[in-house]
Amino acid sequence: MKTQLIIAAVIASFVTPIAFGQMEGSYSQPQSQPPQPSSGGQQKTTTSTTTKTTYPVGVKGYLDQQLAISKDKKFHVALNGKDLALTPLKFGAEKKLGGGKSSTAVDMKGADGKIYEIDFVSSGGQVSGASVGKVNGRAP
Repeated sequence: MKTQLIIAAVIASFVTPIAFGQMEGSYSQPQSQPPQPSSGGQQKTTTSTTTKTTYPVGVKGYLDQQLAISKDKKFHVALNGKDLALTPLKFGAEKKLGGGKSSTAVDMKGADGKIYEIDFVSSGGQVSGASVGKVNGRAP
């Protein structure tokens, strides 16, 4: 009985800091995602004995994640050296580019009232890049 209590206490002492994010050192949100193999459009989950990481699939999942971790709940992109804080409005159709890559245009509204078309490039369901395609219907 004492052995079981000791084992339970040791396991709890390792699991509790991990569960509440209080491990030694500092944790920062990753800025880029590692490339993931194609999962056929399904969400990819990686599991080990103590952690569980979920990578977003597709542009919608990527934007949802970026908005969730942003302090102002906006998507940020640079244009001519300026940071733009954008809110998604309309998702365009996905276009196949070849080589397993695709492009999706998303219309977003800026704080300045302008509509920006952001082009997202995906590979294997994971967003690999974003750029400003149009500003109010014109090339930037």
